[in-house]
Amino acid sequence: MKNDLKELIDIKDRYLELSKGVLNYDKFNQYAITHHSTVIEGSTLSLEETFILLDKGLTPKNRPLEHSLMATDHLKALKLIAEWAESKKILESRDVQKLSAIIMNGTGSNISTMAGDFDSSKGDFRKATVRNEDRIFMDQAKVPREVDRLMRELSSTINGSKDFIDSYLLAFDVHFQMVSIHPFADGNGRLSRLLMNYVQYFHNHPMTVVFPEDRRQYFDALENTRKSEDISIFRNFMFQQSKKYFEREMEILGKEQKRSKSKDRGISFIF
Repeated sequence: MKNDLKELIDIKDRYLELSKGVLNYDKFNQYAITHHSTVIEGSTLSLEETFILLDKGLTPKNRPLEHSLMATDHLKALKLIAEWAESKKILESRDVQKLSAIIMNGTGSNISTMAGDFDSSKGDFRKATVRNEDRIFMDQAKVPREVDRLMRELSSTINGSKDFIDSYLLAFDVHFQMVSIHPFADGNGRLSRLLMNYVQYFHNHPMTVVFPEDRRQYFDALENTRKSEDISIFRNFMFQQSKKYFEREMEILGKEQKRSKSKDRGISFIF
């Protein structure tokens, strides 16, 4: 494991070096993060369609409007956590609810249950039992207390001296804890991944994504971690996702560099 982490740090450093000075890299990186996170939750937009929607405001044809709303709302939420992280804001439960309201702004609704009404578009904690495949999440009465507890634990640890590995461990743990609480009727996955990104951004480290093609392995890692009560299962999966992201981005950035160099010789060939 120690050698794997050293390799990951080396790859991360090469990735950061390649991305330096690339025009609008942070902006398009946010678009990519939004695409990956919303596709995991069912969006049918392609990467190109997501980029055009977020950059030009052009809604793709023959796609559900809901999927475009998911993407635009996610980007707003991502920009907000970036602002929070840059200002070193310490998050509270109400901030989690605000983030959920933004994520679900265009796709949430008022929900009536025996325990009362709540609005998923306004960041209301759920008042109903939530089930995902074979998993039934904690009783709704416990949700406010558990979210508050998690935010207090995060506030007490995030300002500590965090190197790359420590920061990522904290980010992955918060991700796992929040998605396991499942405090809202919908949008819990997006919310949990955004909180992970907030911790990473807080310490000026690259943000991690979960790849849509690894969706099944992602859910398996979450469930196997719960069943075995072994957080290393989820941590290891997320470290692998981080490595995969750095490697893919380096491949893209490498191609861009080759294309730029070819311009000096005349025609720029695109392969």
